[in-house]
Amino acid sequence: MTLQEWKTLKNIDTLTELANKIGVNTSKNPARLVQRWLDGSSYPRKHHLDMILKATNGKVTANDFFTQ
Repeated sequence: MTLQEWKTLKNIDTLTELANKIGVNTSKNPARLVQRWLDGSSYPRKHHLDMILKATNGKVTANDFFTQ
């Protein structure tokens, strides 16, 4: 499942809300960081992948960013 699919499934409306759910809200610009992951212009670093895996209960994995 992609992060975008999970965002839709959980009825998350904003990128800021998604950043909060994942736990990256302490980043300099969390909404922009998440946007870059969603549009494929950037990939999460290992520690962010771990946070995504935990926040999504294993639904979104590292492989999901490379098989879109």
